[in-house]
Amino acid sequence: MEVLEVRQFLYRFKFVLFVSFLFIAFVPSLLVALYQLPVDSSYITATFMEFRSTGKVPHFHSGIDFSTFLKEGVPIKAVANGFVRRLEIDLDNIYGNTIVLEHLDGYRTLYAHLSQFAEKYEKLANMLREEFGAKRIVVEFLSDDWKVSAGEVIGYSGKTGEAAQPHCHFEVRDKEEKNIYDPMDFIDKSLLKPVQMEIILKSLIIDGKEYSYSENATYEFSGTYPKIAVETYTELAKNLLGVKEIKLYFSGDLVYHIILDRLPMEYWEKPYSLYDERTVMTALIYRGYYKLYSDESLPYIKVNRVKDYNMSSYKVVLEMSDAFGNVGKFSFNVQRR
Repeated sequence: MEVLEVRQFLYRFKFVLFVSFLFIAFVPSLLVALYQLPVDSSYITATFMEFRSTGKVPHFHSGIDFSTFLKEGVPIKAVANGFVRRLEIDLDNIYGNTIVLEHLDGYRTLYAHLSQFAEKYEKLANMLREEFGAKRIVVEFLSDDWKVSAGEVIGYSGKTGEAAQPHCHFEVRDKEEKNIYDPMDFIDKSLLKPVQMEIILKSLIIDGKEYSYSENATYEFSGTYPKIAVETYTELAKNLLGVKEIKLYFSGDLVYHIILDRLPMEYWEKPYSLYDERTVMTALIYRGYYKLYSDESLPYIKVNRVKDYNMSSYKVVLEMSDAFGNVGKFSFNVQRR
């Protein structure tokens, strides 16, 4: 549904929306304060840029998930002062019912899978549903009249969209929504519920063959250089979460380095640029293999020198870290077959 139709509808029902066509440029500045949590005393159940095969096409998980303890109706709160920029009224889209806020630092935050919006927004949503039926309705607010304060309830947890269980999906985007950022770089992590965690390395894929990982073991490769993919996670309670940074060393030299802190929107449907084709994500299984080689120049690759080495054997060291500050270091050997 076009935004113009929504404006006409709001006018007929005497909702006053001050529409401004004056463009004000916001340049994202350095954060003065960390964001609050959208869910009180919660913990993270999914991290930024994990693989997802739900929806019409495979894609990256473009935010983080906060537990609402398997409950619908848990209050979802604004993480900082700002104003409402958009409502998405939809039960079946990937995100389900969604609210987007814009903040004074120039960033936008997105809250998805809501069972319903806060009262004043839910009234508007219900009127639109009555007018247009069970369709996807997107309402854009071009002014900053619908202000919100940090900690204000903006909606309630649910499982609309592709969510299997009630939770809060949370994203941070730039003002133009061309880039998505790791929300863990923005939130106050000290507010998270303490949960025991560690980084684990479960298995390797080397030149297409899968191996269980064993410390200091020797594996064979046959190409001009070893094409390595790693199945690694942060193990948090019963959840396996994606990591944030991986460094690959060949015989002491850093040859590959990825940092998963920013995702340009045009890469959202290109998860195989990061993950091996054997990556699997279902309701019960998640096996994510990060590729540590690439022919592409990708925004998250900081060092790519794997092809510069043509030796018959390598001492391989992997350093993985996550957004919580955990670090894992693993080593093994590869020998040309």
